Amino acid sequence: MKTVALLPVLLLLGSFCFLEAAQILCLVSSAKHNNPSWSLPLFEALLAKGHHLSVLSSSELKLTPREGLVYSHLPNDYDVMQKHFLDKETGKYQPMMALKQLLVWYEVILGSCQSIMGSETFKRLLPELVTQVSQEFDLIITDITEGANCLMDLVPSWDPIPVLGLSAGKLTPDLISLLQAEDTISAARTPHHLSQVPKNMGFWNRLHNHIMYLGEPIINWVIIRPVLSKTVSTGKVFPKLQLVLLNTHPVVDYVQNLPPGVIEVSGLHIKQEISPLPDYIEKFTEKFIYGIVYINLPYIESIGQGIESMVQMIHDNPNCGFIWNVKEMKVLPAEMPNLLTLHNDQSLQQDILAMSAVKGFLNHGDSFSVQEAVFYGVPMVVLPVNLEQFNTAQRVKERRLGVMLSAKDFHLQSFHDALQLILDVQQFTTVLYQAQQNFLARQQSPIEIAIWHAEKLIAEPRFYRHLAQVEAIDQNFFVAHSLDVLAVPFLLFLFFVLNLLSVISKLVEAPKKKELKKRKKIKKVVEKTMPENKTILEQNVSLMEDLKEELIEGEMELLSENQSDIPKGVDGLAEENNLTDEDLLLIQEEKTLLDKKED
Repeated sequence: MKTVALLPVLLLLGSFCFLEAAQILCLVSSAKHNNPSWSLPLFEALLAKGHHLSVLSSSELKLTPREGLVYSHLPNDYDVMQKHFLDKETGKYQPMMALKQLLVWYEVILGSCQSIMGSETFKRLLPELVTQVSQEFDLIITDITEGANCLMDLVPSWDPIPVLGLSAGKLTPDLISLLQAEDTISAARTPHHLSQVPKNMGFWNRLHNHIMYLGEPIINWVIIRPVLSKTVSTGKVFPKLQLVLLNTHPVVDYVQNLPPGVIEVSGLHIKQEISPLPDYIEKFTEKFIYGIVYINLPYIESIGQGIESMVQMIHDNPNCGFIWNVKEMKVLPAEMPNLLTLHNDQSLQQDILAMSAVKGFLNHGDSFSVQEAVFYGVPMVVLPVNLEQFNTAQRVKERRLGVMLSAKDFHLQSFHDALQLILDVQQFTTVLYQAQQNFLARQQSPIEIAIWHAEKLIAEPRFYRHLAQVEAIDQNFFVAHSLDVLAVPFLLFLFFVLNLLSVISKLVEAPKKKELKKRKKIKKVVEKTMPENKTILEQNVSLMEDLKEELIEGEMELLSENQSDIPKGVDGLAEENNLTDEDLLLIQEEKTLLDKKED
């Protein structure tokens, strides 16, 4: 009976279990500045689950050789900083406006493809790579951080195979297009991933933001795709995705309205278990009771007064210990009693940040470093220098997770002043603690979420196809933004306004027309009576002048009789036409004007 009762449970569990290992193709072509090794924990977890992986990666992944793993390293030496942000003659950092960085962002796709496919390693391994990707796979995992992956061009046909995308960046219109999902990005509310505009945007911020978003498709379709089509198949390097694992989280990014095919896995690269630090680091940290500050700023040499400001900060804080990763630096700082320099990659960074003694973290504001700082509750000083770093640094500033510096306004005391701020426990500790709790409070860890969705795609390849909204992608700009519908009330409103203006105009002109009509009527009356009155008046004046000295009473009577025959004057006209005193005044004015004209 017990076995029968457990049968439904066993069947349910069996639906999520794979009877045999899946064949998975993993393609990572990201350049060095995009940290291509961030996907390593996912690959390790899939191998641990018993799946077989064929990995083509531009990162030297430290994957332990084992059964079920075929790994090929393809170098990508493209360096966006050297090509666009550092002066070729002086090596100094040169700031760049956001609109120009948008061009650089898309140029990274071309640069990465040329770097990988033009390398001697790629040409030498090409026959072997073609054979490797020509096998039958149950799932393709591709890194589309840059919006494309040129290694997808090696796959002969992947139409029936589900494709899972990995993105180390933020949600972009390009990712939504690859998912064939509805565009949930609002340029009026969502800052562009390359911009430094605040979350609460004013008019000019929104204008700048709209220009950035409208410029993306123009650059992509007019410049990038035509150039790529000469070397690769754009239909392959811009694959149609069933699902995207996105390296974002509302704690360190702005809140976004994500399409259903986008799953947030921020912190995917963070270790599950911390490794012990070397003895020399442990001994160094024990000397400083005020804590440790970790520094990882590969491009600090190119910033004006960058090294000098760093040395000044270390010198002014002798009670703090400073651990400085100087692997990327050409000129090393002088030895100081409270400074320990490291000459390795970032493999120790998480182990150092996990120490309770660490009180500050200086970095360039890349999303991985910011996530690690929040995960371990360490306040930051961020100095962004390129692309998405400016957006991430702005979020750090807005959320009060640290202090943001500007390379453009950098000076000798910049690091010293910023460090004093983050060492203020009352200002940052509470905010960071809350952010840390929100970042950790998830139903499943990022790696568990990623594994669940990857295996779900393998078990049911068509499970996520219903999330695509092809009809939304096919709509033109006017229909997608409801401009055709909004045109109807706009035209009605315009018609109403024009009619209202017409009515107002008529009301204003009516008194003027009435006054003009009245004046014309009076003028006609005056013109009708004025000639007779004027002639009689002239005769009387002439007669009076001739007989001025010889007037007699009889002649006066005769004159009076003659005047009785004169037609009615102005007073008579007033009685006959019912004219008011105001009308008589107007008549007098008109008569005066006519007199002047005749004179």
